[in-house]
Amino acid sequence: MRHYENLVIVKPTLTEEEIKRNLANVEEIITSNGGEIAVRDDMGIRKLAYPIDKSPRGYFYVVYYTMDPQNIAEVERRFRINEELLRFVTIKYDAKREVKAWHELVEKAKKGPSRNEEPKIKAPAADEEE
Repeated sequence: MRHYENLVIVKPTLTEEEIKRNLANVEEIITSNGGEIAVRDDMGIRKLAYPIDKSPRGYFYVVYYTMDPQNIAEVERRFRINEELLRFVTIKYDAKREVKAWHELVEKAKKGPSRNEEPKIKAPAADEEE
């Protein structure tokens, strides 16, 4: 089993229920392909560096998990066909130093302030509109 991290950016124009459903779908794709989720990091809506599909913001969600390497292609394929995801990136932690860093990131995410809170889904304020 290798260690992976997926950053997923969901369209911010979706309702709160649709965002939660998409995030649950992301987790289901990982677990149905043999992945074991270590921790999730719900980062909420953030401004993008550049607009994607005419959207200046996106809902950021990070999942740290372990999985057999042969299943990653199927996970990424299923992410690609989900039209609600603006972008995703899969990072593989392979070397001993990288795996140690992965464990540190997991521990940091577990201790983060968002662990005991509801996901940070909120509409942008009127003065933030672009």
